[in-house]
Amino acid sequence: MSMVTDDSGVRMRSILVSDFPDDKAEAALSGVPLGGGDSPPTPSGNADNINNSNSNSGNDNGQVGADPFELPQSTHMLLFTQPACSLPFAFAMGILVLSMTCLQLAKENVDITDSIGNFAPQNLPANVSISVRLAQYLSIFIALLMEEEIPTGLYLLRMIPRASFHQTFPGKKYSKFVFSCVVRIWMGYIFLFNMFLVLAQATGVIEIFYDVLALQFVQQLDDIAFALAKKDVLGKKMQRACTAKCFQTEFQRQKFGRSKKLSIFLKAVYFLNLGLLLGGMVVVSWLQIIGTRYCDSITVDFGNDVWEEALVNMPSDQFEKWVGLYPYFNDTVTPDQYEKWTLVYSYFNGVYERENKTHAGRPVYREMRKFDSTHYELIVPAEIYYCKGISAWVLTHEHIQKSKHLDESGCNWLLRSQETEEFDLLNVDTSWKIWMGVIGNTEVSYDCNECSDETDCNLNGQCVNEKCVCDSDDGVEFVGMRCETQLKDSCRTIFRERDNAAFSVSKYNSAYNPDGPLDTLLQQYGRPVYWYAGDDQDGVVNFMLFTGNRWFGQSFLLEDLNWTWEIFVISIVETHAFWGRNYDRLLTRFVSDETKKDTPVGVDFYQIGKQGGQFGPFGELSPMQLYNQTGRGIFRCGGPLSSQGNLSALERKLQLQNLPVNKGRIMP
Repeated sequence: MSMVTDDSGVRMRSILVSDFPDDKAEAALSGVPLGGGDSPPTPSGNADNINNSNSNSGNDNGQVGADPFELPQSTHMLLFTQPACSLPFAFAMGILVLSMTCLQLAKENVDITDSIGNFAPQNLPANVSISVRLAQYLSIFIALLMEEEIPTGLYLLRMIPRASFHQTFPGKKYSKFVFSCVVRIWMGYIFLFNMFLVLAQATGVIEIFYDVLALQFVQQLDDIAFALAKKDVLGKKMQRACTAKCFQTEFQRQKFGRSKKLSIFLKAVYFLNLGLLLGGMVVVSWLQIIGTRYCDSITVDFGNDVWEEALVNMPSDQFEKWVGLYPYFNDTVTPDQYEKWTLVYSYFNGVYERENKTHAGRPVYREMRKFDSTHYELIVPAEIYYCKGISAWVLTHEHIQKSKHLDESGCNWLLRSQETEEFDLLNVDTSWKIWMGVIGNTEVSYDCNECSDETDCNLNGQCVNEKCVCDSDDGVEFVGMRCETQLKDSCRTIFRERDNAAFSVSKYNSAYNPDGPLDTLLQQYGRPVYWYAGDDQDGVVNFMLFTGNRWFGQSFLLEDLNWTWEIFVISIVETHAFWGRNYDRLLTRFVSDETKKDTPVGVDFYQIGKQGGQFGPFGELSPMQLYNQTGRGIFRCGGPLSSQGNLSALERKLQLQNLPVNKGRIMP
């Protein structure tokens, strides 16, 4: 870096791109008058060159001779003007190491590469606002205007050839001079690279300008240290080194006969740097705009809160699909009218996938099936997106409203985050507001389902194409988006303590091939479904399923609910605890405590009794544990199924070999 100072009437010239010569003056040396006194002696052997340069300054093809220039006042110059074992040389090296260390630390803090140095888009912000993007591009031009090291280093190398250097500084090594210039150029490019990293990862306008100025300050440490040494702040030795005659020697600009080529070369370097920075920023902007940084699949947990009088208004077209799936509600729900349902927010827990659309420039996540994490076809799913009207991320459903009046935010939110401008949901604070008739507070968790290594699969599976493929060996089968749920062979069948009733898991063919192997565990909400393994009368269904944060024990006669076997199986595929109203007494007989356990073993259960205004949202609950002991649970693991003969006729039928679906799509 170079500085312009006035010291006892001495004019110290900076080396700027605008000073680059077009003339072809002969190389020469000249002393600089100090305070109007005598000129220092002209270096030996250069008096004739100086005179020739002065006499010819206006006669080179009609061009006026350019002003001579001096060495920049920077500690980088001490690397060749001072002996290698001297204090000034060591000080210059220390300033160089300090600057490089600071720039390296800055790079480590804002790195957008992975562990092996490859560009990693996942380290970029998901997206930025228009004002931030504009500041990014403006800062590129500002940084290039501020950056002097590269043009200064190139200029010195071009204008001080070896012969002129040895004439001016007999006994000094030209290689050390070249090293000092290369250090300048190197520092300049490290500054530009760090500046680009800062811009690529910036999310605020003020942050951008502060960071760019901070990097510029680090780059100017050599100039600042030189100025302090010159003022005797750092000792006499440093002052003498920084006021030596070599810094007062004027160099005449060289006549190469190629001055225009030099000018073109320097301009080309400048615009090459500009093009590279702009091109890199365009790539970053494009990656953010197309959404490569967003997670495509997330798992969300909305907590355990309950809204007992949620307003549901189902339009006629959706009502027909819904009643076709749950015919037993035909006489209890009226389309196009508000109904009050009990909304347990955990019913909406599970997998949400990013849609091929945006809302307020941010991704939209759509609720997926609890059965196999594919798209619902008969059930209208919830959505998570950013609401510009309240500057927050929200959970919303088009058929569930807080009141009969329109939401003034226009987003019909059921849960909302704190106010934020964040583009990536995964970076949003987990403290949300929740509607339960009044606004309350809750904690919402969300995790990306994509993996990068086996650790992301909890060491229970392999990461293949950013998805976990769960293991199934050593007597344990792992399931879940992150292989977080384990099913031991010893717990494939469980027994109820009071009556020794057996419940077993079930499998189906993942390709829905009636003749194929049973290779996929039947599950809901990421937990296995347990079916009663005893002998039932025809048409009676007994099973337990997880509903987001509780296990429900269900028992009913298909005929009583106007269900055919085929429609019942489809309802399994389209299961949603809220829209299926799974807690209705027509279906559910007993319920567990809140739990996240992998199986019902070790969980306390309660028999459901009376319901009504006197009771809580789950009604009268009577403990089912032996001796009413809290924490005892009612199930124990009983071991794997030894044969298909252990299954009831109903459970064998439920192997889903005759499931009326085709590769995940429900057949008409």
